[in-house]
Amino acid sequence: MMLCTQTVARFMSPTEAYLLQSCLQAGGVVAQVRDANLVQTHGLLAGAVGGVRVCVAPADALEALQIIDAFNRGDFAIDESFDPNA
Repeated sequence: MMLCTQTVARFMSPTEAYLLQSCLQAGGVVAQVRDANLVQTHGLLAGAVGGVRVCVAPADALEALQIIDAFNRGDFAIDESFDPNA
């Protein structure tokens, strides 16, 4: 099991963190979401704890940041003409 200790992103919403985790894992990077339960249970503490963290192994941090850049550019966006039934 790989130790995910390097924080590569923070969100105020657990949903956004889990979405990014899925993109990282699809790109071959093992990622973990941390503090999601705390933020979801005690929303007012989200700012105090720094939000929900997405963590990877230090060796994967550079690759993770490249995937995050692609995610932020919209490279993972689904085209409006996408038909899941096709």
